[in-house]
Amino acid sequence: MKKTLAALAVLGAFAGSSLAADVTVYGVIDTGFNYTHAKTTADGKLLNESVDRNTKSDNFTMDSGNNSATRWGLKGTEQLGDLSVSFKLENGFKADSGALGTDGKIFDREATLALGGAFGTVYAGRMGTLVSDTGSVGFYGSMASAFGSGWGDYFTGHTAVMANYTSRFNNTIAYVSPDVAGLKIYAQYAMGDKNENKNSDDRYAAIGAEWNHGPIAVGALVDWLDKGVDNGFDRDTNMNDQYTFNLAGSYDCGFAKSFLAVQYYKDARDVASVMGDFGLYDEDDRGRNAIYDKQAVSINGYGVHLSTQFDALGGTWKAGVGYTDGDVDYADVSKAGDVKAYTVSLGYEYSLSKRTTLYSGAGYVKRELDYNVGTAENAGSWDDKAYTVQAGLVHRF
Repeated sequence: MKKTLAALAVLGAFAGSSLAADVTVYGVIDTGFNYTHAKTTADGKLLNESVDRNTKSDNFTMDSGNNSATRWGLKGTEQLGDLSVSFKLENGFKADSGALGTDGKIFDREATLALGGAFGTVYAGRMGTLVSDTGSVGFYGSMASAFGSGWGDYFTGHTAVMANYTSRFNNTIAYVSPDVAGLKIYAQYAMGDKNENKNSDDRYAAIGAEWNHGPIAVGALVDWLDKGVDNGFDRDTNMNDQYTFNLAGSYDCGFAKSFLAVQYYKDARDVASVMGDFGLYDEDDRGRNAIYDKQAVSINGYGVHLSTQFDALGGTWKAGVGYTDGDVDYADVSKAGDVKAYTVSLGYEYSLSKRTTLYSGAGYVKRELDYNVGTAENAGSWDDKAYTVQAGLVHRF
């Protein structure tokens, strides 16, 4: 909906130019309820650690963004002959508390300025990654799964069985080509955050393409992460750059649309959030009280996710299953661990109108890690299982 006057009221700084531009205020509000049961079983413990990691929890909560990320934003375009200049400023927030999104940033989801023409469109600023399904340039996620990047932490799409998924970066430039016979090309480079274009900070690049022809859609993407090095950590200890090779396709046969996504990851820092969520490395303590240090982890393996969606009982059903298997190398230790993850999801959406949707569903995730880093004190296994049931309401404006 075009709301130029509302945009002027929110951002008075645009007052001099917005009358000549096409400005839109938009947003999504998703509020729902979650019941989650989670259990972690640990056989063995971390070096010098006394914490009992055998845990079990049951939680019933009100949450925001279970089905769709809660957000509001401003976007606008000015036509300059054969060229166009556009902007997008998008803020994520919690509908259940009103809190801002990432680190208190006012436009944490996207802040871009773009120049478009017959050559395509160039974007600059903070934006979603190509491998995601967020923002102006994220195209791959929606092609890879009926759930996109997932509904909440345990109600998951393909990202639950893929490597080191990052949804957005600062200081990023991206290019999107024109559509030629259903084919579009994408390219992206993130310069880093604290130290731009230095090897002390993570830098990211990706190139991909999508092709749509009738009921068939195919997407391919390769991305690269130059792992940042800080505090003089030895770059020779498994600090190889991360690569992921991604291929996705979907086919709409009329009564159902099915999706398949596969990924091969090489020298990944994390897979299915296992290393981070299980606490096996400590970024601040540099590994003195943890088996793995984030700086020295490399994981090689693959992930696969299969999903479908179809209409029945007045709404749309979604279902998906996924699996990943990776070998963990650490520093100069070969085969220091093994990672596996499984996911199953089932969801239902019912449209009350073009703008308002009811949703419900259930999801299950199991993650496993076996590790052996040279000594009996640094060997063991972890097993994490969780399922969630959720329901809620989404309204778009």
